[in-house]
Amino acid sequence: MGLLSGNVLRRPHLSLRREWHTLLAATIGTLLTCFAVVALTVPYQFAGGGVLGLALISNYAWGISPAWVLSVGNAVLLLWGWKALSLRFALWTLYVTVLTSVAIPVFELFQYPVIGNTILAALLAGAVGGVGFGMLFRVGASSGGTDVIVMVARKRWGVDIGSMSFYINVVILFASFVVVDIEKILMGGLLLYVETVTIDRVLKSFDRRSQVLIISKRTPDIADFILNELDRSATIIPAKGAYSDRPHDMLLVVLTRRQTVDLRQYIAEIDPEAFLIFSDVTEVVGLGFKNWE
Repeated sequence: MGLLSGNVLRRPHLSLRREWHTLLAATIGTLLTCFAVVALTVPYQFAGGGVLGLALISNYAWGISPAWVLSVGNAVLLLWGWKALSLRFALWTLYVTVLTSVAIPVFELFQYPVIGNTILAALLAGAVGGVGFGMLFRVGASSGGTDVIVMVARKRWGVDIGSMSFYINVVILFASFVVVDIEKILMGGLLLYVETVTIDRVLKSFDRRSQVLIISKRTPDIADFILNELDRSATIIPAKGAYSDRPHDMLLVVLTRRQTVDLRQYIAEIDPEAFLIFSDVTEVVGLGFKNWE
């Protein structure tokens, strides 16, 4: 049986359905990040990192809309690194860039309530922006900027993505000192920290699954239930009991939380003496789960 795969009959529709899902997530994620910039960052003059940080500096110094700097900056970076990026990544980054250039001016047309506590404003900006970026990253899209730089640098020179991204953001964050005071820089650092934590939470919450290892005398029946009722596959692993010295089969399967409950109830009915091991899995890549791209 295939290892941890879904129903292969769905495969012809997988790519189209996946891209529609990407379109929805990329659109919502982009709108959230734009809202976080316009309503929760610019009014308080918080510093930022990456190309967004440069856009904020331009806005605070000369009143230029962040949309212009983000659009031009991302367009230049895409042209620079086009050959080093996958076509899908480049196209979705282009889509997000175009949507950003439209969404920010639209959001700028409205007035937003002012939060008296700047720390609370920074926390909220980081949380909203983090959810938006997390949605983008989860479907393989990107807002451009630093993401393009580090991906090109990794492919061309083999640099570490995390370290390079961190250093770029820190340099631009502290470069904001020319237009804002140290308090705004510290609030910007808090915003970036909350944003990073939120992105991580969003990515893990979407991809979290349960791995179940099953030892039972009713292995064929359980495998049939997994295939036909849960619409998943499983891996049969030959094993041998240390105490009984008898051979038997184990089942290994990865399921959603809802499917795990259904499987547990079924096994409790047909084999109360079965031995089950449940483990949390933060990411699953393969047919029926997350795509490799």
